[in-house]
Amino acid sequence: MKPTSRLRYADKIDRVIAHLEQAEDADLDQLASVAALSPHHFHRIYRLMTGENVAETVQRVRLGRSVPELQDESVTITAAAGASGFSTSQSFARAFRSVTGGTASELRAGQTGLLDRLLKPASSGEPVPMPVEIVSLEPFRLLAIRNVGAYEELNKSYEALFGAVFAELPIETLRGIWGVWHEDPRFTPADQLHFDCAIDVGDHVSPGAPVEVMEMAGGAYARQRHIGDYASLHDTIDALYARILVESEHAFADRSMIVNYVDDPETRPAAEPRSDVYVPLEG
Repeated sequence: MKPTSRLRYADKIDRVIAHLEQAEDADLDQLASVAALSPHHFHRIYRLMTGENVAETVQRVRLGRSVPELQDESVTITAAAGASGFSTSQSFARAFRSVTGGTASELRAGQTGLLDRLLKPASSGEPVPMPVEIVSLEPFRLLAIRNVGAYEELNKSYEALFGAVFAELPIETLRGIWGVWHEDPRFTPADQLHFDCAIDVGDHVSPGAPVEVMEMAGGAYARQRHIGDYASLHDTIDALYARILVESEHAFADRSMIVNYVDDPETRPAAEPRSDVYVPLEG
């Protein structure tokens, strides 16, 4: 991404941080609106640009409010904890150590580095620049069942999808297995996760509820191939987003990331299945 484009994203994230410092509003849709970013991509862009997720920022901002009291020897640490909104000194101490790696007493004693860790993320370095493959997809249709809840339940949803569709169609109509990702399961409560388990069977119609038809937009996508188990897929997704932020002149489109599961994991060793990650782009 050109420097001016990267600065544009930095300005958007700065607005979110300023909002969090005032309101501590961790609702991702609201924060995406503050940043004028698509909610489909906001959480990943935020973490890559700041080095922390929103919940970590909120925790750090709350602790930061204790700094004036901690720098005043006449104020007790219990009072400092109350000033930052913690109900007990014990919960304050646990949060403080989690964020800084030290204690409030050490900060008060002038421990080097603790104040810096409290006032800014521990890691906010530039993503490593690597090439991005930009591809163009034609519009296509998927048949899908939405899974609401933990990703551990995805297999059941895929089994239900296959059972419903291929009770009416021959298995030979299967062109591909897809997933439409709406949240990051590492940082979203399981009961708030939405994931569309999907398959491509061409122009064949849906057999009816609970299977739905999804019309997928064509256009530009950044694509990255992942080889390995699905637990490590997040690393590939993070790397792709980082590469887009650094190298691509495209902006993120207001659509969900999609993944094409090239191989059936039941027919290949766990370390070998291939998955193609597609992040939609504008233009």
